[in-house]
Parts: sequence; structure tokens; C-alpha cells
Amino acid sequence: MPNTSPKRYNTAQPYGHNERPRRTQPKVNDMVQTILRIIIAAAFFMTAAACAGSGEPAGSQIPSAPPTQPSSQPPDPGPAPAAVQVEQARAGPQPPPKDELVKFANWDDNPVKLLNWIAAYIVAHGLDRPIRIIDAEDAQYQDRLLQNDVDIVLAADPAWAKDQSESGALLLLDNPSPVDPNLVVAVHPSMTQRAPDVIELLENLRIESGFLAAQSAMIRGGRIGLKENVIGLNILKKNPEVWTPWVSKETSAVVAQAVEDGKIGHCREFVNYAPDQVGNEGSRYCKDDPTKTSGNR
Repeated sequence: MPNTSPKRYNTAQPYGHNERPRRTQPKVNDMVQTILRIIIAAAFFMTAAACAGSGEPAGSQIPSAPPTQPSSQPPDPGPAPAAVQVEQARAGPQPPPKDELVKFANWDDNPVKLLNWIAAYIVAHGLDRPIRIIDAEDAQYQDRLLQNDVDIVLAADPAWAKDQSESGALLLLDNPSPVDPNLVVAVHPSMTQRAPDVIELLENLRIESGFLAAQSAMIRGGRIGLKENVIGLNILKKNPEVWTPWVSKETSAVVAQAVEDGKIGHCREFVNYAPDQVGNEGSRYCKDDPTKTSGNR
């Protein structure tokens, strides 16, 4: 029997016919998580930037080093500018300061010249002090001593020296002069501070005046004459009994060694000045008196 029920047709429209496709909407939870990640990352980077500005790594607390204290030493000035070096070269070697020099008054009297030479040699090499023999023409030492142009007069007039010592202008030693027992040894008062060891030496100075007169009588001028340095050095070499009794053992040993080493004058040391680039050592000058030179130019 034929089916007489009405036919049913599928009235649903195929996808894409008259209906727009549905868009997939993001889940709310995913959006919230994304926002949180962004906030956390931003906070991290801000913290890192702040730590970088303070010099500390993020999340760490490192104690800073104590501040460096400024040095109390002045900065090293370094080598002198070329202009200063040139000026120093033009000026030449300079003598020791005046206050360091021990200055003997000398004049044309043979016993005075010989005594000065012997005493100055012992001061220079035994006490290691720079000395200078100052010419006081015609024994005009008075003003020079008072003005401290000289420090020592080994044969001073006793009446004048006594008057000046009472006023404090000079120091009068107790021992008589080896040149003449009627003369005295006078010293500038600044020597008590500048060179007390020299004063102590001179207070003990004892040379028999007859021996000094006999030795100084051999001094002769001229090209073939004998000068006080030759006679004085010979006394230091061959007559230790004359000078060692009034000199300490330590000083005597140093003086004897200087004589043995061939130091024939008062200069403690000769040094080279202004060597050049081709091996020339320049002039050799006395560091105590630059007017005394030797060398190859």
C-alpha cells in the first residue's frame, strides 16, 4: 500500500547560505591572565631599572665601600718644565745655603793660614760639614764676624773679642789661640744652633804655638813654593800626635781615612755637571764650592 503521509523536507539552510559564520570569542580567563603577565613584567623591568640606577643588582643588598679619604701627601709635581731645566742649566751648580757653610776668616799670616787649613780639613771630612775659607784682607775680620760673613776667627784680638762677647755679639771660647797664646778664638753666636759640634771641636783645639810657627815658616809663594795645604796635609799624615789628642776617636778615624783616600783639599765630593748626549761627562765641580772645578770641558 502506498505511503500517503505527506513528505517532510529538511528546511535547515546549509552553513554559509544566508547565515553569517560565528566568530570564536576569547575566553575571559585568558584575557585576565594576559593582563596580569603584562603587569608583572612591567613591574619587574621598573624594579631592575631602579636597581641599575643605584648600582645594585635587583633583589640584593650589597654594602657600599667606605669613601676614599683624600691623600695628605701633595701630588707629585713631576719633572720640572723644560724652561725651568734650561734656566737651571744656565745658572750652573749652586753652592750650599749660607747657613750650612762653616766659614773661617783668613788673612796673609802664615800661622793663621796653616791653622785654618788644618782645622777646616777636620771640620769638612771629620764632621762632614761644608766649609769655606774667607779672605779678610789685612786681618779686617771684625765687621765680617759681627755680620756673620764669617763664622770663626782663630786668632782674634782679646780686648775687642771680650767687649763683643759681653754684648752677646760673639762667642768667646776659653782656650787660647794656637797662633799666639795672647790671642783668642772667637765664633759667631749662631754656630751654637747651626753647628754645635764645630764649637765643641774648637773648644778643644790645642796645637803648640812653637810647632805651628816652625811648620808655617816653610810656606813659600811662587810656582815652586810650598803652600799651607801641602804642609797641613803632611801634618795630618805624619804627625797624628799633634791633632788627634783634641779630636774624638771617631772623628780622627774618619779624617785619617780621608787622608788615606787621597782627599787633598777641603772638598768633600766632586760631582759631574751637565753631561751631554755623546758620553762627555761635563765638568766636575765641588759640591761645597762650585768655583772649584775640573774635567774635560
